[in-house]
Amino acid sequence: MQKVYFSKNLKYLTDNTIITQSELSRLLGISRQAVHNLIVKDSDCRLSTIMKISDVYDIDPSDLMFVDLELKYNGKLPVYKKTTIIKKEDKVDA
Repeated sequence: MQKVYFSKNLKYLTDNTIITQSELSRLLGISRQAVHNLIVKDSDCRLSTIMKISDVYDIDPSDLMFVDLELKYNGKLPVYKKTTIIKKEDKVDA
């Protein structure tokens, strides 16, 4: 059985990039507590949430799940740019 690194990787990303747990929760449209639970409690995560997290950090979903990113990047993370996830209520009419 393949080892899953999702929670460890999510903690690594939120601790070492400009996108904090609070910012990630806003971008995903979930509570900060839900993000915290994904990290600390190794909670089950919907595929759609995994895909959104992958999009936010511009990382392959399979890497997010099955690769130890801390070892892969050896402390030299690529520069992650914030992406804009626009929800209906965020759209501005022109």
